[in-house]
Amino acid sequence: MLLLYTKYSPEYWGKINPDWTLCEKGKQQSPVDIDPRSLVYDPNLRPFKMEKKRIDAMLMNTGRDVTMAIREDPSNYITILTGPFSYRFRIYQLKIHFGTVDNAGSEHTIGGQSFAAEIHLIAYNTDLYDNYTSALASPHGIVAIAIFAMLSEKTGNEFDVIGKEFENIRFKGEKRNISQVLLADIIPKTDHYMTYEGSLTQPGCQETVTWIILNKPIYVTKIQMRQLRQMNQEETPGSILLGKNIRPTMPLNRRTIRTNISPEAQSKECSIKKELFYTVGEKYQGLSTKKTKITTEEDANKESVDNISETDADKEENMEGKIE
Repeated sequence: MLLLYTKYSPEYWGKINPDWTLCEKGKQQSPVDIDPRSLVYDPNLRPFKMEKKRIDAMLMNTGRDVTMAIREDPSNYITILTGPFSYRFRIYQLKIHFGTVDNAGSEHTIGGQSFAAEIHLIAYNTDLYDNYTSALASPHGIVAIAIFAMLSEKTGNEFDVIGKEFENIRFKGEKRNISQVLLADIIPKTDHYMTYEGSLTQPGCQETVTWIILNKPIYVTKIQMRQLRQMNQEETPGSILLGKNIRPTMPLNRRTIRTNISPEAQSKECSIKKELFYTVGEKYQGLSTKKTKITTEEDANKESVDNISETDADKEENMEGKIE
């Protein structure tokens, strides 16, 4: 029986399985809406970096989402090198969440704005725990990197290697081998991110996750999104489609969302297309409360997430109003 995204929608998760109680009663649940005006600048946050190596994986339709499981072999181990933590974390899997329409497909939102899809890289703490299962049940166990996906006619990133197999996993249980994928090239080229303490966005909603939301999106094509939305939750044609496999945002409950985007930061590496702002909160001791200036790049593959822009100019203007 499928327990996700059908008649057992996320608001019922905590009621149908005693192991999922946190989904209903937890106080540090994910995803959340990120209010740019409430971000807290933390100058001690190190840039996010991970090993750059090619790995083999298995891409599958789980009936709940699209998951790429990293093969358990030392040659496939990818370590997160730096970030908002002092431990080493090993990438365990990649998950793709998406909706039925382009403007309602991400789990996290920025100022109430959603994106076409959201990609999660899930990693576990190898300094403290022997495996993913142990880490998931323990403090400081999991890191989840969230990457927003936006539409573009051309992508030119490693996500295309994964995307070309979407049509081959239309039904639950179907799998495809992915060879020599360079996972690091799915990561947008940015040192900036937002981070907070939260949970898994699927049952049992364990509150052992440090979230890293990257400050730039990845780009996907309309064809890739259409193929994702044509996937099925069951093994046979005519079953419920996999689209809208996203959990609604949960209450922040006074949690702090930190960022390493400096209030004084300005891009010196690209021409300025336009300027938008995050307002940094006063919670960080000694912090200036002036607005954080974020600039976007002319290169279509390097636009900032702060920009919250879509491919249409009218959507772009609407989002600017929300950010300001």
